[in-house]
Amino acid sequence: MLRKYLSVSLLLSFAAAFSAAGLVAQEGPSIRVPEGNGKPILIDGIFSPGEWDDALKIEVRPNVHLLLKKSAGFVFLGIRYIPFALSIADLFISPDGKAIRQLHVSAQLGERELNATPGLDDDPEFAWGDTTGWYANEIRWNERKVQALVKEGKDRGEAQQASLYRTEGFEFQIRQSKFGSDEWLVRLESPSPPDWKNPVVFPAATNTASTRGWLKLSFK
Repeated sequence: MLRKYLSVSLLLSFAAAFSAAGLVAQEGPSIRVPEGNGKPILIDGIFSPGEWDDALKIEVRPNVHLLLKKSAGFVFLGIRYIPFALSIADLFISPDGKAIRQLHVSAQLGERELNATPGLDDDPEFAWGDTTGWYANEIRWNERKVQALVKEGKDRGEAQQASLYRTEGFEFQIRQSKFGSDEWLVRLESPSPPDWKNPVVFPAATNTASTRGWLKLSFK
């Protein structure tokens, strides 16, 4: 049985061992998502005591944790930052290793399916506000405070960071039937200030040109 807390290195060592045994070919780490205890989660970006105690926890970085569980036909995925900056989360999910759907969370929620010719800059626009079969908490701030800080000389990014309502990360609730599969390939990309051009990527060294190396989630 998997422990409730797994480091990235441990996950990758599992993948390497499986590959050596011929069970995985050019695949990323694979885990079975645990069944939750049925207690509800408030999708508010606050990892309240008891909400995620039954989840599998993966240390993406020392300050970024990924949490996973399922319950009542839903998959719950948490991304917790210690501390939270003005971060963005893009969750890429593929049920078959071919079609890739991107779920975006920032000050808005949006979704799109990436094109069938990876590498070309012709992906469709996001359908902003479309959260059919899923939901996550947006980033929220006090706009009145932002305007006051801008008048005092702060740039807007600094002002927004200083005016955030309490947020610890992102909490996703995704209907499992949305992707029609008992296995998902998943990739996380999370840009954060001040280095927006070098986002957190998990699994590391993966991209959206293919699903090679992505994390495989099993719900069986």
